[in-house]
Amino acid sequence: MVAAYEVGEDGGGTRPEHEPPKSVLGKVGLILSAFRDDDFSLSLAELTARTGVAKATVYRLCQGLVAGELLEREGSDYRLGLQLYEIGLRAPRQRTLREAARPVVENLAQSLDNAVTLAVPNGSELLCIENVGTHRNRARASVGGRHIQLHSTASGKLTLAMLPDQYPLSVVLPRMRRRTPRTLNAAQLPDELVRIREQGYATEVEEFRDGYLAVAVPVRGTDEAYLGALSVIAPTAGSNVPRMLVALTGASHTITARLTLFEAYRAPR
Repeated sequence: MVAAYEVGEDGGGTRPEHEPPKSVLGKVGLILSAFRDDDFSLSLAELTARTGVAKATVYRLCQGLVAGELLEREGSDYRLGLQLYEIGLRAPRQRTLREAARPVVENLAQSLDNAVTLAVPNGSELLCIENVGTHRNRARASVGGRHIQLHSTASGKLTLAMLPDQYPLSVVLPRMRRRTPRTLNAAQLPDELVRIREQGYATEVEEFRDGYLAVAVPVRGTDEAYLGALSVIAPTAGSNVPRMLVALTGASHTITARLTLFEAYRAPR
């Protein structure tokens, strides 16, 4: 993301934290980054407020982005274009991981009969790249391509614990917002991350959504580097966390094994 804008208590964007960049590409990046997960479309006024770029400049750049199919018009508003999604799918690092993980995630979702997600670190955020559910799943986990909260989800807490340098608590703690009465507060989170590092997996029970829990395990590359979090989201009532943990751990090892085969096949000969 080119630059961050401030997020209010209700999740709404206000003015950007820093002065907008002077380059055209920098301003384009601000416009594209202004769209949040729950935004279907944004007006010119909203884009101007969120980016801090002059209204006339935002309008001119949006017209060019529409012509290039990176944005689409929705009446007088703008929405992200399909071309952006197509470009994102070509990112080599995530494409390889998604190819290796997809059948494993599908099998896991079917065997557990609940939603399974795969999320990867993306700058200062966590991005969901796979979300597979079943007919019984009502958890409505993050749609693929959307960001996941760091402090109130199993995947987010696992990532905070595994990558403390990339996600410093000095930045995370001031941005924490309570989702439910069970959401951890700033005083509780550091000890929780220590516990997660020691046990090697993360759980959350109704910290993100009432009535649901989640379990997450790390997915590692062939060099043991942390690539992301594999998690299952299920109704709290009747869920068997130890069974989920065993299934997730086995699936994570399978993904790593498939990555090894993919990399060996694609290595130059």
